[in-house]
Amino acid sequence: MFSFVTFNRSVICTPATIAIALSMLACLFFYQAIQYSKSSNIILSAILLGLICNLHMATALMTIGVLGLYGLIQLCRFKFKINHVLLFIFVVVVVGLPWWTYVYIKYTLIFNSISGNSLLLTDFIFKYYGIICFIFTVIGFYKLLKEKEDKSLFLIVWALSLVLLSQITYLGVETVSIRILEVASYPLIIISGIGFMYFIYSLKSVKLRVIIIIMLVIVSTFSTIMYVDSYTPDLLGEDDYNTTIFPEKMHVCIDPIGTIIKPTIISSRFGNSQLAYDRYDVMSWFMKNSNNSFVVSEDSIMDTIIVCSSNSSVVYGGFTESIPDYVVDPVHIVKNHSTIYELNDLGIDYILLRQNTSTPSYVQVEYTNQNYKICSIKT
Repeated sequence: MFSFVTFNRSVICTPATIAIALSMLACLFFYQAIQYSKSSNIILSAILLGLICNLHMATALMTIGVLGLYGLIQLCRFKFKINHVLLFIFVVVVVGLPWWTYVYIKYTLIFNSISGNSLLLTDFIFKYYGIICFIFTVIGFYKLLKEKEDKSLFLIVWALSLVLLSQITYLGVETVSIRILEVASYPLIIISGIGFMYFIYSLKSVKLRVIIIIMLVIVSTFSTIMYVDSYTPDLLGEDDYNTTIFPEKMHVCIDPIGTIIKPTIISSRFGNSQLAYDRYDVMSWFMKNSNNSFVVSEDSIMDTIIVCSSNSSVVYGGFTESIPDYVVDPVHIVKNHSTIYELNDLGIDYILLRQNTSTPSYVQVEYTNQNYKICSIKT
């Protein structure tokens, strides 16, 4: 719990979180399959990878890269059987292909990637991963290199391949470094645990070992509490508590870096509570006024909230699998490049815009607050 990046992902309930968890299991079974030459483990790893492909393609690509690289190394060392390679590929295709075939037939496949965002490893270590975790990770790498076992090779390939991949933005390749490092943090934290245990057993005093472990548990527990307390919910009702439970001084004392720098990955920390209140008001408006309506939303957070709370169908202002096949590009609707005739043909009833977005000429504002405005199509 010393590492913000691993804890942060674990508390966010998204397909990516499930995919990362399955990725770790897929890697584990893949390693065991090669280590013990078991077809059952190959099948389990392949099934998990196929499920990851259906859940979160970015995580799937990273997992394929890690398994492919480790598998190639072991293939060259004659420790990975060709029949296991073919079995693995076959099972992955059987599990993953049906869904993507359906998506291709119904929507066609459109590659969607946000613009590249580089992050120096020093910034990642200091802001997200944690200095203490990094120190034990270095010790862990030393322990693995010293052992020179297959386990060492697997963990080093798993961790370093993802870390190096995160830095390809400096070669001009468009990617988001922090999201790759977020996945890499899990093998890194495993290596950190190995380093910690190596350090503990290097101490001759049993009492000192116990004291250090107890201190680690206590500090980790309080760090976890501070992490959770610092999150700002996406929604806040009128009666909801809108500040942290613990005073800021306690946050600074236990988590000085996180409190001052406020690193975020997806979720807001110490965020603007007014935004959460405004989202709640927008949700309430759609619950009262929308009746199986079709909404184009400029905000990706409100997309999910409206769908979960009302009978409305929502299209986020970009390419997603949820876009009906007849809506080619909803972005131009938000950007005032559509017409009333097109919107009527598409059956669009409302457009949800951020407050600072210009209101298109073909809509009229029905509701507004500090952060959003709900617009209906002019008749």
